[in-house]
Amino acid sequence: MTIFTANPHLLSTLAPFICFIVTVICLLTSIKIMRRYRHKQVFIILICGLGTAAIPQLLNAYAASSLQAVPESLYIISTIAGTISFIIINFVFMKMYAIGIRIRIAPILLLSLGAAIAIAASFLLAPYEIGGTKALGFPVLDFYMFILIITMLVVTRHIEMPAAYFISLCVMFSYQIALMLHQYVFEHSQPWLGALVMALPVLYYFLLFYLLLEWIMERLLTTYQSAILDGLTGLYVRRHFQKKLAEMIARKPAAVIFCDIDNFKSLNDTKGHHAADQALQQVASILRDEVAPHGIAGRYGGEELLGAIEIDKVKPQTIAERIRARVEQETIVTVSVGFCTTKESAELASLVKLADEAMYYSKSTGKNKVTSYRSIPAAYKNKA
Repeated sequence: MTIFTANPHLLSTLAPFICFIVTVICLLTSIKIMRRYRHKQVFIILICGLGTAAIPQLLNAYAASSLQAVPESLYIISTIAGTISFIIINFVFMKMYAIGIRIRIAPILLLSLGAAIAIAASFLLAPYEIGGTKALGFPVLDFYMFILIITMLVVTRHIEMPAAYFISLCVMFSYQIALMLHQYVFEHSQPWLGALVMALPVLYYFLLFYLLLEWIMERLLTTYQSAILDGLTGLYVRRHFQKKLAEMIARKPAAVIFCDIDNFKSLNDTKGHHAADQALQQVASILRDEVAPHGIAGRYGGEELLGAIEIDKVKPQTIAERIRARVEQETIVTVSVGFCTTKESAELASLVKLADEAMYYSKSTGKNKVTSYRSIPAAYKNKA
């Protein structure tokens, strides 16, 4: 990915600088992540790859700004660096995104050695002078890169990778074809090919930055979700549910619907944890579906699930009965349900407690039923 011939066009001047800046941004971002990420080896290797990639970009930028050809020895070093960095970066991104992929140093070293051998072979066959000028080409290395990119496209098509990764490989594939045509077929005689060879690396490095940024955002989202969502049911954990409920009751009249799975311990003992967990997940899904248009759902603890809904447009009795009926019809369990509205109590802890009492009344008077706190007999309330 190195072009060192002097060219006064704006694109040939800006493209190397843009590639270098984007590479440095990726490098600094990776260093920052490495300091906080537990699998430091992955980012150490990525930092090495990005640092290696910065070498040809820096030399490209120097050549574009000074309008001078880079010395042949530096040109060879930068050419090898560009190839090795491509290999390292792709291996690391496969490790970062694909589940179960382990990063191994041996394939990276072997492929890098192949690049070095391709350079050596080019010199043994005599360096290719483009159009009789002093500009050098390395046909063996370029063909090696062409085969390498095709191999990566084939190998990774069965791996679950983001679309941007495959697009980046396609961009590199297009770049390699354009480069070979530009150097060995047309010998720099077609300006549009030269422009394409300059522009495609810019797009490639922007895609790498996008992939790195997407990975960071995915990890941040996963961390945030693990803090607010229950891992088994996908409902809000108690603390976050209470926070959202407090916001709801401060805004509009609301109701808390308290659900408890009937005979859950017996199910766990007779059919095992897997069946019990599956039943809990099904009930949680039904609860979430029914309250979603009007409010939120959370896991209070164990087999106890809560819904909170705004009651200005819907009756809590209706939603609670839908939940009970669907659980009975669609799962192997039943639920006892109780609910209480902010008309009985506008204080969060009290509202949940009264809904719990209503649920317990359902459970103690036959199970698989819905009870409003308001409908509980006064004698039972006093006893409670």
